[in-house]
Amino acid sequence: MALRLKRGQSLCCFQPVPQVRAFANTSSASTKLLPLLPYRLIVRPSPNRLAHAHARGLSLPPRQTNTNGIPCYLCSLNKTTTRGCEAWSTSGAAFSSIATRQLRGTRSTTTMASADASINSPAGSDPLHPKVNMPRMIYGTAWKKNRTADLVYQAIKEGFRGIDTAAMKRHYSEELTGEGLRRAIRDGIVTRQELYIQTKYTPHDDAFLAEPALYPTITSQVLASVTSSLRNLAHADSPESQEDTSYIDCLIMHSPFPDPVSTLEAWTALQSFVPHRIRSLGISNITLPELQYLVADPRVTVYPTVIQNRFRRAERRWDYELRRWCANQNSTRWKGEKRTRYQGFWTLTGNRGDWPTQKFVRELAAAVPKTTQEVEALEAEGAAAAAAVAEEQREGEQDGGKGNLVTGEPAGPGDLESGDGELGISLEAAWYALTILGADVVVLNGTTSQQHMRDDLDCLERVDRWRKTPQGKKMWDRCFEEFKALVGMPPS
Repeated sequence: MALRLKRGQSLCCFQPVPQVRAFANTSSASTKLLPLLPYRLIVRPSPNRLAHAHARGLSLPPRQTNTNGIPCYLCSLNKTTTRGCEAWSTSGAAFSSIATRQLRGTRSTTTMASADASINSPAGSDPLHPKVNMPRMIYGTAWKKNRTADLVYQAIKEGFRGIDTAAMKRHYSEELTGEGLRRAIRDGIVTRQELYIQTKYTPHDDAFLAEPALYPTITSQVLASVTSSLRNLAHADSPESQEDTSYIDCLIMHSPFPDPVSTLEAWTALQSFVPHRIRSLGISNITLPELQYLVADPRVTVYPTVIQNRFRRAERRWDYELRRWCANQNSTRWKGEKRTRYQGFWTLTGNRGDWPTQKFVRELAAAVPKTTQEVEALEAEGAAAAAAVAEEQREGEQDGGKGNLVTGEPAGPGDLESGDGELGISLEAAWYALTILGADVVVLNGTTSQQHMRDDLDCLERVDRWRKTPQGKKMWDRCFEEFKALVGMPPS
């Protein structure tokens, strides 16, 4: 006997319940105890099969309960009734498959067998570990307050395609972040598919501490946080469209709990939303031992795609060991694909004792051409020089190897020592380039200046192209070697 949602029914809400055994009331009862994430699934008749997934424990009028007496938060928000609900008990694995497929609107019936197959499919081909298209520079929205919507809109207009926020009202405004996103989509600047949006669940957030009775478990906190994030960051103005299609590219756990058991409980709760309403997971403000302990637990079925920490000298010498762990994951677990990314914040503010004073940063900033047109000219020179070398080699082979091969590099600005003259790019942009292009760190950029938004993206692209030219490569390699020595990376 398989557990099924009846045709025309959709998930209304869910609530943690005591431990249950899968199919304990059937003749083919499973002997496997499901200790982590059992849920009570509440379904209701729904003509359009819209689904709500959210946690118990938010303030509700007494009348807003279903026939089992369980509050239904989103139903209250949407002014819908919960009469006639049926209650079923199942496991977190079943919820992950049934609820998210219903939310996605792809199937009206899902069996427990397909849920197990989804959870246990091999890593690498597993949809729980997708290759996320993450920009190398992400716009950070912390501390923007009532300017958040305008700044998010402006950042997208200037070219940012990644946005970072959090369900933490003390430092972020997730609601205004969503407003800026929707405005940019309405104006035709970008589509939702072109954006990478990440938000955070914050343990011990003020909302949970203020009313602990409303959030009795870590799981209930996670579910409430994710529910509000999906609502705040929905890319469509229509509530119906929000319920059907809203999703988050990455949900980051803002920090681990003091004890690893609580961290694991929160992580496994977050796993239940992957891969549909949440595409991937990450964790922030974590040390390497804490991370290794988490991912070593067999109950962790979704590996983090984001490790987000402060990138500065005071944080374990620019967090070198954690960055090396990410690189090892990509080379071994993901067979060379960059599916585990290290994100750095405080990249400028946390390094004010380094980037303004290091000679190699100034030399790089002075050597980079001031305009894209200059870079294009250097690229053309490099292409011509490469063609000349190939021609000389071909002629040398025809003459028995006696040709006069070109072995040097054309002279150019990249070969010159730079002084204190006018810079091609700012010192900040040079530090960003070394961090992103050299150390492979995805940087959070929280500038409030429209000009800096534009310049930071333009300079990064210009450096990336320039360093591949014959003139730029020599200077880049030298500066990068000095940068690696500073931040603790091994030499090439």
